[in-house]
Amino acid sequence: MVENQRSVLDISDNSKNKDGKMRKIIVLLSFVCLLSVFPACGYDSENSKNLLIIVTTDDPITQLMSMVLADRSMEKGATVDILLCGSAGSLAVKDSAEVFLKPRNTSPQMMLKNLIRNNVNVELCPLYLSNSEKSVPNLIDGVSVANPTRVADKLLREDTKILSY
Repeated sequence: MVENQRSVLDISDNSKNKDGKMRKIIVLLSFVCLLSVFPACGYDSENSKNLLIIVTTDDPITQLMSMVLADRSMEKGATVDILLCGSAGSLAVKDSAEVFLKPRNTSPQMMLKNLIRNNVNVELCPLYLSNSEKSVPNLIDGVSVANPTRVADKLLREDTKILSY
């Protein structure tokens, strides 16, 4: 009788071990499946070729760096769109004050104009114009007023990376 009880205990211990191993295998497989799904959802940086850069800062160093990164991304094959809002809206205004930065004595406006020459789509937040004394004729050539619906479409595309400065 003691022998019978012992074999029943051994069987229940074995089934507990088997259940534990099965759970580990299921968790591991689930994790592997989850990892394999991320690239298909647009989280793989090599699949993203669209870049939306939103610039709002008034800091000229950050503004220039955002333009440099836009330029380098474009050189690597990305389609780049720039949206200027808030204080950064002044970058789109003709004759706005320029800050020339080292090491190349370049201003954010100079870099922005270069990007426009290279067919980068640059848009200005419509609220900037309606809340300043500026109007469309005050904008540098190649800058258009953003359409919120089209910007929202860009924001929601799975193959678009969004950078905000």
